[in-house]
Amino acid sequence: MKLLILGGTSDAIQLCKLALQKHTIIYSIKGMVRHPQLNCEVHIGGFGGLYGLVDFLHQKRINCLVDATHPYAVKMSDHAKRAAKYAGISCFHYIRPAWQQQINDDWIFFENKTQLTSLLNKKNHQTLRFFFTIGQLPSEILAKKNSKHAYIIRSAIASITNQTDRVEWIKSIGPFELADERKLFNHYQIDALISKNSGGKSVAAKIQIASEMNLPVYMLQRPDFKSDYPILHSIADILSALK
Repeated sequence: MKLLILGGTSDAIQLCKLALQKHTIIYSIKGMVRHPQLNCEVHIGGFGGLYGLVDFLHQKRINCLVDATHPYAVKMSDHAKRAAKYAGISCFHYIRPAWQQQINDDWIFFENKTQLTSLLNKKNHQTLRFFFTIGQLPSEILAKKNSKHAYIIRSAIASITNQTDRVEWIKSIGPFELADERKLFNHYQIDALISKNSGGKSVAAKIQIASEMNLPVYMLQRPDFKSDYPILHSIADILSALK
């Protein structure tokens, strides 16, 4: 069977390597950060929207589409399910399990970055140092930053524009080790963590460090993605379904 795997995560790479034992695979990645070394065809870049993806499925004679993108990549997942339907092929969505809040964890949930700004600006009685791990921050969020606050922003692509007082960008990509994350939190004297609930192990160390240090975690809630195709939560389940 010939598969198109929409990747970009460590889980997707692992899935691809295991599935290659029985299937022909094209692995797709946006390609803005790094290119995986895989023993299969790798498609780098987009498809030109939904209908470009449909054309790609036809041209490459794909039998099955596996969406293994990031849990927050809702637009791409939506394109996957619609493209598979238009092309008349099977589709599976892999969404890794979310991290679970433990009994002593201090998590504050938010639904979007505008709501986050409102929550952070309530902390206006003292100087606080926030560690952002949710990717790029739009200029309007930075523009509303409280002048007393310090933002440390870690992103795969660090901004060189929108420079704002008391903002520091860290260009880096996981996986991140526990000892390194502990050193970072201590070096920057972090007061609170801002994170997506990405799940998985590669970037989970920051959640453990925040818990150890009794720091609040502002957690972006996961999007509520729905599909007519199966949504599976383990690589083993995907491999079993492909049989």
